[in-house]
Amino acid sequence: MMPTYTNELKTFDTISLTELNAKASYLKRIDKKYLLNVNQFSDILNELKKDFKVLEIKGKKIFSYDNIYMDSDDYLFYNQHQDRKNSRTKVRTRYYIDSNLAYFEYKQKINWVTNKYRYEFPSEEHGFMTKGKKRFFEWVWQSNYNGEIAPKITPSIQTKYKRITLVSNDGSERLTIDFAIKTNNLRDKKSKEVNLKNLVIIESKSLGDECKSTEIMEKHSITEAKSCSKYSLWVVYSGLAKKFDTFKETMEKIKQIRLDTMKNRTRKVGEVVKIWKESKFVTKALWV
Repeated sequence: MMPTYTNELKTFDTISLTELNAKASYLKRIDKKYLLNVNQFSDILNELKKDFKVLEIKGKKIFSYDNIYMDSDDYLFYNQHQDRKNSRTKVRTRYYIDSNLAYFEYKQKINWVTNKYRYEFPSEEHGFMTKGKKRFFEWVWQSNYNGEIAPKITPSIQTKYKRITLVSNDGSERLTIDFAIKTNNLRDKKSKEVNLKNLVIIESKSLGDECKSTEIMEKHSITEAKSCSKYSLWVVYSGLAKKFDTFKETMEKIKQIRLDTMKNRTRKVGEVVKIWKESKFVTKALWV
């Protein structure tokens, strides 16, 4: 069964959304990602409570997200990352299910710095390129690409997951923790949803290169995941990528995490069978 982390989060101090936006809303920041299995994350979560507060909205600390990523027909945004371009783009609509809020988001990464542009729109327009979104996208694109004509983009990949958000006590770092991740190819009606069980993705957003999460991850021998664009990975797992050598190292980590899940499940099944056999033997002995 997938952990919910509800009990662990009860021991954290909390921060409101208003406080988070005032303290740690980094539209320009340095991003780092880490890939963990659920057991590793459970160990680390207890350490984070000393230096981080958890976002709480109306009594909730774990939130459901639904992202729909946009791309050109030939997957320009994916290929920018695969080809290791210094400047690369990501576009999506994001639906915050619990609060019924939706945003159109444009992220431009230049070297290691990410700039994020977004605006709110009615939630029923989630996943569609309306005229307003198209104008916004073209304006931001041209400002980032020296007036170049923007490509035509349409819905590509959908991802759903649960998220926990932590903010450091001094406001210098924000962590997003995604788990229970599912992804689907929206351009193929016959595609089946991929469930990335046991995978936890921690993303650090900070104003500087050195931060508390880095210290904790190093302590647990967890290295930063390079070339870990979540959108790009979902393109690969949906079978849409012609090339994906840039992401091989990250895919190997995810593969190992998924294999560990299968081994643990097999071991638990074996333990259940053993217990059942032993209880059956004991029951028989009691009846004799």
